[in-house]
Amino acid sequence: MNLRLAVHVGVLAAVPALVAAAHAREPQSFAIAGRVTGGSGHHPMYVALWSEQGFLNTPAETSRLSPGTEGQYRFVVPSGRWGVSAFEDINENGRLDMGMFGPKEPNGFWREFKGHHKPRFEEIAVLIDHDVTDANIKLR
Repeated sequence: MNLRLAVHVGVLAAVPALVAAAHAREPQSFAIAGRVTGGSGHHPMYVALWSEQGFLNTPAETSRLSPGTEGQYRFVVPSGRWGVSAFEDINENGRLDMGMFGPKEPNGFWREFKGHHKPRFEEIAVLIDHDVTDANIKLR
């Protein structure tokens, strides 16, 4: 085999390994899916996906669930720590209304929060490194 042909064969043999290495460096995406329960079925529900950077200020993504639907949601996220919350929009103004002692509308987190203070990201976040299909939220 001449030298030029040997170099081409060697380069072609290395291509699958290079492609595999490039894919290994890409962040993997996973699904977070579940169901919101505890709503009246008469008002829309909103589900919010939270990252640590925008927690309780700007959700990474939101989903509106129409009244009378099954309350199922799904987000696709890169691996990492994520939180998911939901609320029933009783007065249909598109936001969770707050009172003196906390939320005035039924709400909840996927990782249940029971504190008597404003939730912190680390209290509601879950490490996502695989698909999750049972990220259910019970509104209270």
